Amino acid sequence: MTVRGVILDLDGTLVDSRGVHVRCLRAACQDVGLPPPSAARIATRSAATDLATLARLVGEPLAERAMAAYNAHFPLGLAEAPAPPRPGAAEAVAALAALGLALGVCTGRSRATAARLLTAAGLGIPLLVAREDVDEPKPAAEGLHRARGLLGLSAGEVVFAGDTAHDVRQGEAAGITTYLVGGAPGAGLASLAELPALLTAPAPAPAAGSGR
Repeated sequence: MTVRGVILDLDGTLVDSRGVHVRCLRAACQDVGLPPPSAARIATRSAATDLATLARLVGEPLAERAMAAYNAHFPLGLAEAPAPPRPGAAEAVAALAALGLALGVCTGRSRATAARLLTAAGLGIPLLVAREDVDEPKPAAEGLHRARGLLGLSAGEVVFAGDTAHDVRQGEAAGITTYLVGGAPGAGLASLAELPALLTAPAPAPAAGSGR
């Protein structure tokens, strides 16, 4: 089936948000009375959503308070630690749009923080499915199903690109062809900029004698 749309993960795929994310995680932990976590602790507690990461850092009873603190710190944190587009991301978005492909973003972030990141990075992708849009967050398939449904496309008509194992599991759960990009082990694409050419490459010719 012909690909008619592309759904993209946000953090690490479209936007380099590591700096602001770490800054806000540390501030949130302090706001609920805990010491700011080390880089190693943050790395080992990272989960598919900010709320899940905070639950691992501060414990479930404090997670919602910490999430509210994270969101409150985010605008200032973004001003202090800019989140530029990932290398090749802006070029990829422009090329995919020029091909006439429908585009959407599916993220485990809240809508407000996701929209801020897209705006700060200068990436104009109008369709955004965020954490509050689903009952089951990443790596559950619900977000991708919602995104492709809003695009008016079937699972076979879209592809998904992300940068973590959580994204791969989500894509597999949704039955959507998924590309792993960036520096993750096993990444098929070094940069999102490679995706447009991959999607427009001609299908390989049948082998001689195949009868096709």
